[in-house]
Amino acid sequence: MNSPSIVLAFDSSTEWLSVALDLGDGRVLQGTEPGGARASQRLLPLVGELLAQAGRTLAEVGLIGFGAGPGAFTGLRAACAAAQGLARGLRCPVVPVPTLLAVAAAAEPALRDGCVLAADDARMGELYWARAECAAGSWRLAGPSHVQSPRDAAACWRREFGDDPGALPLCGNAWVEHTQALGEALGAGWAPALSAARTVAPQAAAVAALARAAHVRGESVQAADARPLYVRDKVALTSDERARAKAAAAASKSPA
Repeated sequence: MNSPSIVLAFDSSTEWLSVALDLGDGRVLQGTEPGGARASQRLLPLVGELLAQAGRTLAEVGLIGFGAGPGAFTGLRAACAAAQGLARGLRCPVVPVPTLLAVAAAAEPALRDGCVLAADDARMGELYWARAECAAGSWRLAGPSHVQSPRDAAACWRREFGDDPGALPLCGNAWVEHTQALGEALGAGWAPALSAARTVAPQAAAVAALARAAHVRGESVQAADARPLYVRDKVALTSDERARAKAAAAASKSPA
Protein backbone atom coordinates (compact mmCIF):
# COMPACT_ATOMS: atom_id res chain seq x y z
CA MET A 1 0.00 0.00 0.00
CA ASN A 2 1.36 3.45 -0.92
CA SER A 3 2.42 5.85 1.80
CA PRO A 4 0.25 9.00 2.03
CA SER A 5 1.99 12.31 1.46
CA ILE A 6 0.78 13.97 4.68
CA VAL A 7 -0.02 12.26 7.99
CA LEU A 8 -1.83 14.03 10.82
CA ALA A 9 -1.34 12.50 14.26
CA PHE A 10 -2.22 13.33 17.84
CA ASP A 11 -2.12 11.88 21.34
CA SER A 12 -3.95 12.96 24.49
CA SER A 13 -3.64 9.75 26.51
CA THR A 14 -1.62 11.40 29.30
CA GLU A 15 -1.54 14.84 30.90
CA TRP A 16 0.00 16.16 27.67
CA LEU A 17 -1.61 16.94 24.33
CA SER A 18 0.68 16.37 21.35
CA VAL A 19 -0.20 17.01 17.69
CA ALA A 20 2.07 16.44 14.69
CA LEU A 21 1.99 16.96 10.96
CA ASP A 22 4.30 14.63 9.00
CA LEU A 23 4.68 16.29 5.59
CA GLY A 24 6.21 13.23 3.95
CA ASP A 25 9.36 15.03 2.84
CA GLY A 26 11.36 14.60 6.02
CA ARG A 27 9.72 17.56 7.75
CA VAL A 28 7.59 16.97 10.84
CA LEU A 29 5.87 19.80 12.70
CA GLN A 30 4.82 19.11 16.27
CA GLY A 31 3.03 21.04 18.97
CA THR A 32 2.87 19.87 22.59
CA GLU A 33 1.08 21.54 25.49
CA PRO A 34 -0.67 20.62 28.74
CA GLY A 35 -3.68 18.45 28.01
CA GLY A 36 -5.95 16.76 30.51
CA ALA A 37 -9.37 18.41 30.55
CA ARG A 38 -8.16 20.97 27.97
CA ALA A 39 -7.32 18.36 25.36
CA SER A 40 -10.78 18.19 23.80
CA GLN A 41 -10.86 21.99 23.51
CA ARG A 42 -7.35 22.47 22.16
CA LEU A 43 -6.82 19.46 19.88
CA LEU A 44 -8.52 20.79 16.75
CA PRO A 45 -7.25 24.38 17.15
CA LEU A 46 -3.71 23.00 17.47
CA VAL A 47 -4.24 21.00 14.28
CA GLY A 48 -5.25 24.22 12.54
CA GLU A 49 -2.19 26.04 13.87
CA LEU A 50 0.19 23.39 12.54
CA LEU A 51 -1.50 23.35 9.14
CA ALA A 52 -1.20 27.13 8.94
CA GLN A 53 2.45 26.92 9.96
CA ALA A 54 3.10 24.38 7.20
CA GLY A 55 1.11 26.31 4.62
CA ARG A 56 -1.09 23.27 4.02
CA THR A 57 -4.83 22.60 4.19
CA LEU A 58 -6.71 19.87 5.99
CA ALA A 59 -7.88 18.51 2.64
CA GLU A 60 -4.27 17.49 1.87
CA VAL A 61 -4.10 15.06 4.82
CA GLY A 62 -4.12 11.45 3.58
CA LEU A 63 -3.90 9.51 6.86
CA ILE A 64 -4.72 10.10 10.53
CA GLY A 65 -2.99 8.38 13.43
CA PHE A 66 -4.02 8.74 17.06
CA GLY A 67 -2.81 7.48 20.41
CA ALA A 68 -5.33 4.74 21.12
CA GLY A 69 -4.30 3.84 24.67
CA PRO A 70 -4.07 2.62 27.24
CA GLY A 71 -4.29 5.92 29.06
CA ALA A 72 -6.67 8.46 30.53
CA PHE A 73 -10.23 7.61 29.50
CA THR A 74 -11.24 11.19 28.68
CA GLY A 75 -8.10 11.77 26.63
CA LEU A 76 -8.53 8.53 24.69
CA ARG A 77 -12.15 9.32 23.86
CA ALA A 78 -11.24 12.85 22.74
CA ALA A 79 -8.49 11.61 20.41
CA CYS A 80 -10.60 8.82 18.95
CA ALA A 81 -13.59 11.12 18.38
CA ALA A 82 -11.38 13.68 16.64
CA ALA A 83 -9.79 10.98 14.47
CA GLN A 84 -13.16 9.55 13.48
CA GLY A 85 -14.68 12.94 12.71
CA LEU A 86 -11.76 14.20 10.66
CA ALA A 87 -11.32 10.92 8.79
CA ARG A 88 -14.99 10.78 7.84
CA GLY A 89 -14.85 14.29 6.44
CA LEU A 90 -11.60 13.63 4.59
CA ARG A 91 -12.53 10.09 3.58
CA CYS A 92 -9.11 8.91 4.65
CA PRO A 93 -7.98 5.88 6.69
CA VAL A 94 -7.06 5.86 10.37
CA VAL A 95 -4.42 4.03 12.42
CA PRO A 96 -5.06 3.57 16.16
CA VAL A 97 -1.50 3.51 17.56
CA PRO A 98 -0.89 1.84 20.95
CA THR A 99 0.26 4.49 23.42
CA LEU A 100 3.07 2.39 24.88
CA LEU A 101 4.43 1.64 21.42
CA ALA A 102 4.59 5.38 20.74
CA VAL A 103 6.39 5.88 24.07
CA ALA A 104 9.00 3.26 23.16
CA ALA A 105 9.53 4.66 19.66
CA ALA A 106 9.90 8.20 21.03
CA ALA A 107 12.33 7.09 23.73
CA GLU A 108 14.57 5.00 21.45
CA PRO A 109 14.40 6.64 17.99
CA ALA A 110 17.81 5.30 16.93
CA LEU A 111 17.11 1.69 17.92
CA ARG A 112 17.15 -0.67 14.93
CA ASP A 113 16.83 -4.01 16.69
CA GLY A 114 15.96 -4.87 20.26
CA CYS A 115 13.40 -4.82 23.05
CA VAL A 116 12.10 -1.91 25.14
CA LEU A 117 9.95 -2.10 28.27
CA ALA A 118 7.47 0.79 28.34
CA ALA A 119 5.41 1.62 31.42
CA ASP A 120 3.09 4.52 32.23
CA ASP A 121 1.32 5.45 35.45
CA ALA A 122 -2.30 4.23 35.41
CA ARG A 123 -3.26 5.93 38.70
CA MET A 124 -5.15 4.06 41.43
CA GLY A 125 -1.81 2.54 42.47
CA GLU A 126 -1.32 0.75 39.14
CA LEU A 127 0.67 1.07 35.95
CA TYR A 128 0.25 0.21 32.29
CA TRP A 129 3.05 -1.71 30.63
CA ALA A 130 3.96 -3.49 27.43
CA ARG A 131 7.05 -4.84 25.73
CA ALA A 132 7.89 -3.21 22.41
CA GLU A 133 10.26 -4.71 19.87
CA CYS A 134 12.10 -3.08 17.00
CA ALA A 135 13.29 -5.26 14.12
CA ALA A 136 15.13 -3.65 11.22
CA GLY A 137 13.73 -0.30 12.30
CA SER A 138 10.11 -1.52 12.37
CA TRP A 139 8.27 -1.22 15.71
CA ARG A 140 5.64 -3.61 17.06
CA LEU A 141 4.25 -4.60 20.45
CA ALA A 142 5.48 -8.02 21.51
CA GLY A 143 2.28 -8.92 23.34
CA PRO A 144 -0.70 -7.11 24.87
CA SER A 145 -0.73 -4.03 27.07
CA HIS A 146 -1.30 -4.78 30.77
CA VAL A 147 -2.51 -2.92 33.85
CA GLN A 148 -1.10 -4.17 37.17
CA SER A 149 0.17 -3.05 40.53
CA PRO A 150 3.91 -2.27 40.60
CA ARG A 151 4.55 -5.45 42.60
CA ASP A 152 2.65 -7.71 40.19
CA ALA A 153 4.24 -6.06 37.16
CA ALA A 154 7.70 -6.46 38.71
CA ALA A 155 7.06 -10.16 39.26
CA CYS A 156 6.22 -10.55 35.56
CA TRP A 157 9.34 -8.66 34.50
CA ARG A 158 11.62 -10.72 36.74
CA ARG A 159 10.19 -13.92 35.26
CA GLU A 160 10.72 -12.62 31.73
CA PHE A 161 14.00 -10.72 32.03
CA GLY A 162 15.55 -12.23 35.15
CA ASP A 163 17.00 -10.53 38.22
CA ASP A 164 19.58 -8.64 36.16
CA PRO A 165 18.14 -7.24 32.89
CA GLY A 166 21.42 -5.67 31.86
CA ALA A 167 20.99 -2.72 29.53
CA LEU A 168 17.26 -3.32 28.90
CA PRO A 169 15.85 0.11 27.92
CA LEU A 170 13.03 1.30 30.19
CA CYS A 171 10.80 4.23 29.27
CA GLY A 172 7.59 5.97 30.28
CA ASN A 173 6.56 7.87 33.39
CA ALA A 174 5.82 4.89 35.66
CA TRP A 175 9.48 4.58 36.65
CA VAL A 176 9.27 7.99 38.35
CA GLU A 177 5.71 7.69 39.66
CA HIS A 178 6.39 4.28 41.25
CA THR A 179 10.10 4.56 42.00
CA GLN A 180 10.09 3.14 45.52
CA ALA A 181 7.64 0.30 44.90
CA LEU A 182 9.40 -0.84 41.73
CA GLY A 183 12.85 -0.57 43.26
CA GLU A 184 11.84 -2.73 46.21
CA ALA A 185 10.01 -5.31 44.08
CA LEU A 186 12.66 -5.63 41.37
CA GLY A 187 15.75 -5.82 43.55
CA ALA A 188 19.32 -4.57 43.26
CA GLY A 189 19.99 -6.20 39.90
CA TRP A 190 17.53 -3.83 38.25
CA ALA A 191 19.03 -0.68 39.79
CA PRO A 192 21.21 0.27 36.75
CA ALA A 193 18.29 -0.10 34.34
CA LEU A 194 15.98 1.86 36.66
CA SER A 195 18.47 4.68 37.01
CA ALA A 196 18.73 4.92 33.20
CA ALA A 197 14.94 4.82 32.63
CA ARG A 198 13.74 7.59 30.33
CA THR A 199 10.64 9.57 31.29
CA VAL A 200 9.06 10.09 27.88
CA ALA A 201 5.49 11.12 27.12
CA PRO A 202 3.82 9.87 23.93
CA GLN A 203 4.92 12.13 21.07
CA ALA A 204 2.62 12.76 18.12
CA ALA A 205 5.62 12.68 15.78
CA ALA A 206 6.22 9.07 16.83
CA VAL A 207 2.51 8.33 16.41
CA ALA A 208 2.67 9.74 12.87
CA ALA A 209 5.70 7.61 11.93
CA LEU A 210 4.12 4.48 13.39
CA ALA A 211 0.82 5.21 11.64
CA ARG A 212 2.56 5.69 8.29
CA ALA A 213 4.42 2.37 8.65
CA ALA A 214 1.27 0.54 9.76
CA HIS A 215 -0.68 1.91 6.80
CA VAL A 216 1.98 0.70 4.36
CA ARG A 217 1.65 -2.76 5.93
CA GLY A 218 -2.11 -2.62 5.29
CA GLU A 219 -3.05 -2.15 8.95
CA SER A 220 -5.09 1.07 8.73
CA VAL A 221 -8.86 1.04 9.28
CA GLN A 222 -11.85 3.08 8.21
CA ALA A 223 -13.08 5.83 10.53
CA ALA A 224 -16.03 3.82 11.84
CA ASP A 225 -13.70 1.01 12.94
CA ALA A 226 -11.29 3.18 14.93
CA ARG A 227 -11.50 2.38 18.64
CA PRO A 228 -9.62 3.34 21.82
CA LEU A 229 -7.60 0.62 23.53
CA TYR A 230 -8.88 0.13 27.08
CA VAL A 231 -7.20 -2.41 29.34
CA ARG A 232 -9.41 -1.81 32.34
CA ASP A 233 -13.01 -0.72 32.78
CA LYS A 234 -12.71 0.93 36.19
CA VAL A 235 -11.91 4.64 36.02
CA ALA A 236 -11.80 5.65 39.71
CA LEU A 237 -11.63 4.27 43.23
CA THR A 238 -14.72 4.25 45.42
CA SER A 239 -14.80 6.36 48.59
CA ASP A 240 -14.16 3.25 50.71
CA GLU A 241 -11.24 2.20 48.51
CA ARG A 242 -9.69 5.68 48.75
CA ALA A 243 -10.09 5.63 52.53
CA ARG A 244 -8.46 2.20 52.81
CA ALA A 245 -5.60 3.26 50.54
CA LYS A 246 -5.05 6.40 52.62
CA ALA A 247 -5.05 4.38 55.84
CA ALA A 248 -2.61 1.85 54.39
CA ALA A 249 -0.27 4.62 53.25
CA ALA A 250 -0.37 6.24 56.69
CA ALA A 251 0.29 2.90 58.38
CA SER A 252 3.29 2.23 56.17
CA LYS A 253 4.83 5.53 57.27
CA SER A 254 4.27 4.95 60.98
CA PRO A 255 7.27 3.83 63.04
CA ALA A 256 7.27 0.13 63.87
